[in-house]
Amino acid sequence: MFKIGNQGTFETLPDHAIAIYKGDVIGVEEFIKQGMDLEREITLSKYIALTPLDIALITNQQAVVKLLVDNGVNLNVKDNPAILKAVRYGGEEIIRYLHQKGARLNGLSRVKSNAYDEAYYGNKKNIAVLKDLGLDIRKYGGKTLRKAVSNHDMKMVQYLLDEGVDINYNESDMVYPYKATPLTVAARNNNMKMVQFLVERGADVTIQEKDGERAYTIAISQKNAEMAEYLKAHEPQDFHNLSNKLHVLKSYKLPDALIRFLTEGPRRIDLPDNSSGVGYIEFFHLVDTVEMKMGRQKLLRISSDVDQYSHVLIVWNPSKKMIGYADIEHQEIGTISTFEAFMANPASYMDNLLN
Repeated sequence: MFKIGNQGTFETLPDHAIAIYKGDVIGVEEFIKQGMDLEREITLSKYIALTPLDIALITNQQAVVKLLVDNGVNLNVKDNPAILKAVRYGGEEIIRYLHQKGARLNGLSRVKSNAYDEAYYGNKKNIAVLKDLGLDIRKYGGKTLRKAVSNHDMKMVQYLLDEGVDINYNESDMVYPYKATPLTVAARNNNMKMVQFLVERGADVTIQEKDGERAYTIAISQKNAEMAEYLKAHEPQDFHNLSNKLHVLKSYKLPDALIRFLTEGPRRIDLPDNSSGVGYIEFFHLVDTVEMKMGRQKLLRISSDVDQYSHVLIVWNPSKKMIGYADIEHQEIGTISTFEAFMANPASYMDNLLN
């Protein structure tokens, strides 16, 4: 059996891959003389193919890496630069060697992961090596900071902030297409200690994600009263003033019955014995409702929690003047009914929506 990092364990490998895996420099050199293409991926299984340099770096066969470099292997392949696997699987020596041989530090993978990200996923000690070699940690460390927050890694979070990484980093990527900040990630993780630490370090509590969520509304949705109160105390008072909120929402033309429902409570509808499986829907107080857009459509999110369906939001659609839904997982929106009709038979409408 041959284990190659996180790529998998293989019962068999092609002969040239075995030579690389075992660090057989003489054997690899012979394969090169026979015409082995240093840039061509070697198929290891139905779904896994790696270049000779990939295998050498992942298995930390430094002598083979140096042989490949001496034979002109490309260290800066688009979407697969050598430095990424070096910092993930190797140590300082091989990183410095590759850099000295022309490997660029700022290359990105197919999924736009950078060297700091890869070092964090693998050998965290290499983060300091990359910084020492000159890779701008303020420019490239934001995704790593957000990942460290997600992993509850307080030590790394503190290190990155001390190095000047933007505490409010919120660029979208494949993991966080909704432009999460470290603070909103911490709130979604129900990590009160991390939330307090980030706020104390200067995190902006008012920054909204793409769908309008901010750390406070996330805490409300998570039913974390302690966190919600803490964040509320650090937000501008206007955010929690009913008169101000009504003024802000004037263009939504909310019906009086909906305003009363969202301000007077109770703001929970129980839905026993329905085929959709939704046991209840909980709604925000009016001042906590979330303005959002999906496509070009302006919506007001009014639900804080739809039981069993966290990706489904109940919204007010001002253009239709109706209750609607937003499916944030599938990026779909639709109308449901008037507010009065929905309240008269919510279980039936939810069954129609979800089934």
